[in-house]
Amino acid sequence: MKMDMLFYSLIILIHGINAASRSGKDLMPHMPNVCADQEVKLVAQMQPCVQAFTRMVKAWKQGCQGQSWCMGYERRTAYYTAYRQVYRQEYQTVYKCCSGWSQLNGEAGCMYPVCSYGVCFNGGQCREGSAQLCDCPTGFSGPSCQYEKELVFGERSEGQTLSAVDLLRFLAGGHGVELVS
Repeated sequence: MKMDMLFYSLIILIHGINAASRSGKDLMPHMPNVCADQEVKLVAQMQPCVQAFTRMVKAWKQGCQGQSWCMGYERRTAYYTAYRQVYRQEYQTVYKCCSGWSQLNGEAGCMYPVCSYGVCFNGGQCREGSAQLCDCPTGFSGPSCQYEKELVFGERSEGQTLSAVDLLRFLAGGHGVELVS
């Protein structure tokens, strides 16, 4: 159960990192690990165009056969302005995290290295092509340096360690100290 919660928390964190690195919110060119990118944006515009409308209308005419006035039909053309939507490409510079880096919590720049499989925590560095995915600093372990190592003090039996919390209890009086396997 605890491992499932850690796994889901890790997935949510990675999703947040990826979303932040895609959005480019508040990233500026002077920040660490920030790269400029050109994006094409389609901009819609309403463009006027003049159109003609022709129709036949009844009209009185002069000089008809045997009469001074008669009814006839004439072609009349009216012009009006219509609008159509046209699109144009607009290029704009956007700032995103450089490849291999991500931004968390709106920090100033892209401070977290991202491996192809996720992110290294607690100052770990990506290591491609290895079962251990990150090189972890002292005191941390796990594929993404997500676990704090238990400190081992003194003699111990095979497979048993004394955690730092247990050591403090032991030094404070020895109450409640157990070896954790």
